[in-house]
Amino acid sequence: MRPLTRETGLVRCEGRTIHVGGRVATAEARLVDAAGKLYAHATTTCLIFRRGAGQEGA
Repeated sequence: MRPLTRETGLVRCEGRTIHVGGRVATAEARLVDAAGKLYAHATTTCLIFRRGAGQEGA
């Protein structure tokens, strides 16, 4: 939405989970400066896969 330049200063990324269900979760992230001005935002939808019994993972 806005470019980051040397004059922008420090920015902060804020992420939050919007919803977690049995198979699907949604989340969002925002990139803001010290004054709270929004520079970027994103949303995602994630599929949740649970390990079955007897499966060992890394």
